[in-house]
Amino acid sequence: MKFKAIAVMTAATALSLGLAVPALAAPNSAKAAPQVTGSRLASALLPSSAFGSGFTTLNRHNSGSSLHSTQVLVRPSNVSCVNFATYTYLIGYGNTAGALDSFLNSNPDFTTYPDVITGADQRVIQFASAGAAQTFYNRAYARYKQCSAFNEPAPAFQTHLELTTQSLSSTTIGGHKAFQLIQHADYASLARFSLYEVTAVVLAGTNVYTVDDVNGTNDPVSASLIGRLISRVQALYKH
Repeated sequence: MKFKAIAVMTAATALSLGLAVPALAAPNSAKAAPQVTGSRLASALLPSSAFGSGFTTLNRHNSGSSLHSTQVLVRPSNVSCVNFATYTYLIGYGNTAGALDSFLNSNPDFTTYPDVITGADQRVIQFASAGAAQTFYNRAYARYKQCSAFNEPAPAFQTHLELTTQSLSSTTIGGHKAFQLIQHADYASLARFSLYEVTAVVLAGTNVYTVDDVNGTNDPVSASLIGRLISRVQALYKH
């Protein structure tokens, strides 16, 4: 079962979170790097089988068949830790497109604990320039660093979840700038099991990639897995 709630950022969502939503500005195509739409990004996401046997797609979203404004509706620093962890934003960060899949392990075998993965997410958000992608990446890192311990709802178990950062480390994945986050996930109703939310964020060109999963071993996200995702998406720009 996937533990992390998924939602898509829209202007309406921004308003519900109490965030200012200025008028949209048209994308500056004269300075933009090659771009594809959210529906095209979605076509390059990894299949559920890449995350493990028995995984199925729980949520699938993309930003649609057109590019979006580069107007920034929300910054990570303006979002509470709970909402930053809970909501998945596909537009609103000043990005032109985005896509995500959320996966469910429909029958996790806890008899093999701690070698169990209960669910996973993959996301790519595309910016009009490498500089804009770098700015978002830096802001995301800073927000993860600030959100070192907090509680959030866990409706799947009719309980709450406490996330506590164990490590946040800068690295490279496939030659790209990246960071790996490991959080202890303490579920009030699952005291007998220690679970971990592990997240990898990679900056590659004009895109920022995020892959996370919930597992029992605190192993970081596989570099080869996220490398495959990056390769599939980058291939879209060759045509």
